[in-house]
Amino acid sequence: MTIDFNKLMPQIGQVGVDSLSESIDEHETILNANEAFDEAVKVAEQFAQRLKENEGQVLWPLAQPLERFGNSYEIKPRVDPVTVLAVDGSQIMPSHHEVHACYLLNIGLAIITYDAKHPPVLESIPQLYHRPEDLYPLVDRRRVHIDELFVSLERTLLELETLLQRALFCQERDVPVFAFYDGSLISWSADKLPDAYRTRFTERMSNALTAFDRARIPIIGYLSHSRSSEVVNILRVSVCPYDESRCRTYCRHLNEEDFPCSKVWPLSDRQLFFIKLQVNSRTTVFKSGSNAAKALPERNQICFAYLNTGHEIARIEFPIWLFADYQLFNSSISTVLAQSQKGMGYPVCLAEAHHLAVIKSQDRERFFELMSRHLVELGVRRIHVSPKESKKRTGFV
Repeated sequence: MTIDFNKLMPQIGQVGVDSLSESIDEHETILNANEAFDEAVKVAEQFAQRLKENEGQVLWPLAQPLERFGNSYEIKPRVDPVTVLAVDGSQIMPSHHEVHACYLLNIGLAIITYDAKHPPVLESIPQLYHRPEDLYPLVDRRRVHIDELFVSLERTLLELETLLQRALFCQERDVPVFAFYDGSLISWSADKLPDAYRTRFTERMSNALTAFDRARIPIIGYLSHSRSSEVVNILRVSVCPYDESRCRTYCRHLNEEDFPCSKVWPLSDRQLFFIKLQVNSRTTVFKSGSNAAKALPERNQICFAYLNTGHEIARIEFPIWLFADYQLFNSSISTVLAQSQKGMGYPVCLAEAHHLAVIKSQDRERFFELMSRHLVELGVRRIHVSPKESKKRTGFV
């Protein structure tokens, strides 16, 4: 037994009690946000101007609407022949308790062409990193030990570059190509790493997005059950009681939950649009105000919109160059909706890529078993796991 459920059950019961109280507060917050949204829509042009004037003064990034705030647009699912590609990834992190220090990135790739000529391609692409320069990369002329954040960002780059390579190959087919990325195209956590690495990361990501642009292959980041609140955050400017939203001046002595604007917070955008957005419709397109998005060149900066697929309010992200080509953009959103409907709530291609990417516990065990066996065959001495890992696997009883 690993968990004493007799001791845990009273705590689970308290979760239920607290959830009832939280749902009442959440309902009030949603009502406030809905009212603030409607008021902002009435003065959409003035509201958009106020957002520009207050950018940099509030304590959070401010997204900017690229269409009239509050508009919604009906979407029809695509029915024409099309090739859709998707990638997802997972990793085995390095562990000094194992037989060898290394890490593994596994990319799941799905290619589906909706015609009678091309069968689906479902592929798993593992990439092993084990050399000292992999485990201790050079950043600002110093060797740094990789961590989970570093590996996650490297996986992002590998996913994008793999997606690009295969998408270019698929252009040889006689149907339009659309690329799906699982998750956000905004690398929110990159700010936590040193400047030199962040610069290199941004350059590689931008190079990939530029290549998609030149090939006119749309790339869409799809986020299911998104926790983002970029639209809710701009509503906080709308309900701010001051002429200018100078948070550090007017609210520096308050906890965030006591800010006047926090009557619409905390709340996710999808919770707001669940009551605002009709099925098969998308919201206004917004340009993200995050630092990670702004770090990219202007043409590659990331925009987003929300799409009611009939199953959920999905967040859709894409480079601004895609939105600039309105016909290609509309075709992309129609393809997203069609994929979601075919997948009964989640894009088919992304679901297939996810299944191919997952590293199960038995896969991890087999990976280190093969590693150990190969090292022994080569005559490498002292092949063993740490005492801690050994006892975790065998136990004492």
